[in-house]
Amino acid sequence: MRISTSTIYETGGSRISDLQVGLNRTQQQIAAGRKILTPSDDPVGSARALVITQADSVNDQYAVNRKSAKNSLSIAESTLSGVTSVLQNVKTRIVSAGSGILTDTERGFIANELQGDMEQLLGLANSTDGTESYLFSGFSSTVAPYSKTPGGATYNGDQGQRYLQVDTSRQLPLSDVGSAIFGNIRTSNGQFNTVANPSNLGTAVATATIDVATAGSLTGNNYEISFDSTAANFTITNKTTGAVGPSTSIAGPAIPFEGIAVTLTGVPASGDRFSVQPGNQNIFETLTDLINTLKTPANNSAAKLDLAAGLAQANNNLDKSLNNVLTSRTQFGTSLKEIDDLDNVGDSTSLSYKQELSQIQDLDYAKAITELNQQQVTLQAAQQSFVKTSSLSLFNYIN
Repeated sequence: MRISTSTIYETGGSRISDLQVGLNRTQQQIAAGRKILTPSDDPVGSARALVITQADSVNDQYAVNRKSAKNSLSIAESTLSGVTSVLQNVKTRIVSAGSGILTDTERGFIANELQGDMEQLLGLANSTDGTESYLFSGFSSTVAPYSKTPGGATYNGDQGQRYLQVDTSRQLPLSDVGSAIFGNIRTSNGQFNTVANPSNLGTAVATATIDVATAGSLTGNNYEISFDSTAANFTITNKTTGAVGPSTSIAGPAIPFEGIAVTLTGVPASGDRFSVQPGNQNIFETLTDLINTLKTPANNSAAKLDLAAGLAQANNNLDKSLNNVLTSRTQFGTSLKEIDDLDNVGDSTSLSYKQELSQIQDLDYAKAITELNQQQVTLQAAQQSFVKTSSLSLFNYIN
């Protein structure tokens, strides 16, 4: 078989080119430290590496989410720690105010201190997470949860709870809604808490419900119904604002006023009084009532009974508020502990991903360098062989 000169050159050039490509690829692998440079190098390995890389990225994002959740929960827990301290201080002041040796002026001083406590509590309730998002306003994170009112403070947020995905199948709340922490103080199982004054002499029992026809007039304030010396007329006083209504005669079993209907069972006596307050309060309303109670002179036996009843009610409400705060703090602590556990699991998962990815992608340097040396020797031999082969011709023999 005759082999033409062009065939020798084409075959030799092609072989040298293939060897050069293989040598360059090995050099690139050594430079990159990877054995898969393009998907065509290992289609199955490349696909598997892509899946693992994406899973590792998602795991890293969960770690970022956990860090963010941990920051928010830590700030919220620290804030509630301050709330706990304020409420404990208020309880101490209630005990002091109950001392029988204090004068009206001295109780007024305590009321002023409680006013400062309420301002501090309002500031804590409107705390942010450091990114201008309010902690306790639910989904309405750009709205301050509480705004001050004559009766204490009103909640402006919603009942939504913000969650953050911290693992494949786990979401954690970033905080709690303000109404669950600072509100939700049940003073009665009904819509309103109606209490007879300790000095009442009559047989009347009062119950209060929402007057559907005038429900739009509800204020959420506290009221007192007092009967005159004949027990035939009554006066309604708004204890929150101090407004005193006109004297009105009893026209039936129900006494309607500002969205509330009070029903009397039995017969009231001269001077009997009944307090009417919402069945569900927030701590700011409780503190406002307590401040008003301490500012009211207690210069006779009936007034002293009112003072004792007001302090007892405030102390009871404060205990319920503390329970709400401690419940939320417990939830935050549990979530923080869970985040620590998930961080440990996430770190282990990330290490497993990286190990598996290394097995697929990382280069065996010893094997690669050996292969590089072999390719260099082969290339040199091919080049030298080509030079010898290409010089074999009749003209060279004649020369």
